[in-house]
Amino acid sequence: MLRILGTVFSLASFVLFTYVLVMQEFKWVELMMLMAGLSIGIMGIEEIQRNHKGRGWLLLSAGLLWLYSSLQGFLFFH
Repeated sequence: MLRILGTVFSLASFVLFTYVLVMQEFKWVELMMLMAGLSIGIMGIEEIQRNHKGRGWLLLSAGLLWLYSSLQGFLFFH
């Protein structure tokens, strides 16, 4: 289940990144960061479940930082 969610969020962030890059519509950057943060966080949870604790906590904390940044963008810049 986590693998499917990670794949869906990764593909969604890639599609949004490509759209933002090509069309130069920067209003979608916060949503792109949200999707990327969720996919990185899910990767961190998967690594923790595989007993790769150091890499898992690093990915999970990076994902949480991306989520925090995207929420700041949603709250203060829209």
